[in-house]
Amino acid sequence: MPERNDMMQSGISKLDLKRINRMQVLRTIWEAGPVSRVDLSQKLQITRASITQITNAMIQEGILMEIGEAPYQNQQDSRLPKGRRKILLDINANYKFVLGAVISEQEVTVGLCTMHMEILDKTYMRCTDHTSRKEIIQFIINSAEHMMSDSCLTKNDVLGLGVGVMPIMIGRMRVFYKDGILDFTELTKALTAFPQMPPVFCGNAVWLQALANADLQRGNITVNANHVYLHLGSHIHIALLRAEKSEKDYLTYSYLTERCIVRPGGRQQDSYPAGSVRAQLSVQAMQARIAEVYSKEKTPFLYSATDGYIERVTLEQMYQAVSSGDARCESVVNEIMQDWSVLLHNLVCCFQAQTVVLHHFEMTEKGFAIFKKYIKQFTSDDIAERLVCSSVEGKTDFLGGCSLVLLKNFYMNGGIPE
Repeated sequence: MPERNDMMQSGISKLDLKRINRMQVLRTIWEAGPVSRVDLSQKLQITRASITQITNAMIQEGILMEIGEAPYQNQQDSRLPKGRRKILLDINANYKFVLGAVISEQEVTVGLCTMHMEILDKTYMRCTDHTSRKEIIQFIINSAEHMMSDSCLTKNDVLGLGVGVMPIMIGRMRVFYKDGILDFTELTKALTAFPQMPPVFCGNAVWLQALANADLQRGNITVNANHVYLHLGSHIHIALLRAEKSEKDYLTYSYLTERCIVRPGGRQQDSYPAGSVRAQLSVQAMQARIAEVYSKEKTPFLYSATDGYIERVTLEQMYQAVSSGDARCESVVNEIMQDWSVLLHNLVCCFQAQTVVLHHFEMTEKGFAIFKKYIKQFTSDDIAERLVCSSVEGKTDFLGGCSLVLLKNFYMNGGIPE
């Protein structure tokens, strides 16, 4: 029989139990929006007395705050005595602050936000093939230092710096695979060279941007449903956001998705199968398809809109060219949208996705409406209505890094940071 002390040591500690309870409270509030103690007790199956004790402690620490009475849900509620109204709790937006950065092939974005991911400051640096790892790291450090200084913040006021690295930049940033997992040790070490730097957390930018989109939609997203995040670039990346928010399957999904066939006997690219997602729908693949009809004479509108540079052509410009009378573009655009329809239909069916979030498609509201119209034409209204544009885009990509910090150094720790 094991000794009593051994049993106690092998069990869960009081600190762990405290963190677990607080973690459940924080995640419920963040995902559902402001909530009362009574509703927390019911959702988490924890006694009201325990919930009151937990939440009161977090209010004293400044983590939570009471934001007023819950609105009446129906006319019957309005007859209840005022003292019986529920008091709503929410996370204190200014409890701490969060720094984030994302490194992509086009630019590095850095920003500072509140606990509610309200942007306080942001900056960016353009990247080229010649931008070095050292330049990127120094830009992130300098930007973080300036933002903290301008806002009169010390490292104790900041939960951390979260850094997302796009897959195409992993090699340049010296991120390696160790036992099948991305190892950010060298990058983390380089970023902590600034003495006042708060804790640093790194991850794959595609998954982090999926996480940020979910965080920005708090209260409006079904927590227990699957949500697919689709990044368009030289590669097409897929992140599946489940309730447990794990990134372990990210690489598998991206690799398999790019090799899926959307047009049998279609184009060949590198070592990818003919007619695969990568060969048909990457940015360069779509530009190569339109290049076959692209000229000043054949596609005057599109040629003029892009100043004769085929690499500037976007999906929305193709739509504009069709509506402006560039007849040669119409059949190409129809084929491209048929291929997108096949991919999106398969993603929804395979992952049982409630939503598919489109990132880096460079579409305005009007362009997105046209995109959905094509999808409805080639699939169904149901598939088209599941599509949404990313809330994290361009200069706000850094919010992906902010979400990582909030997850790793706040929610998962029950508000007890490193």
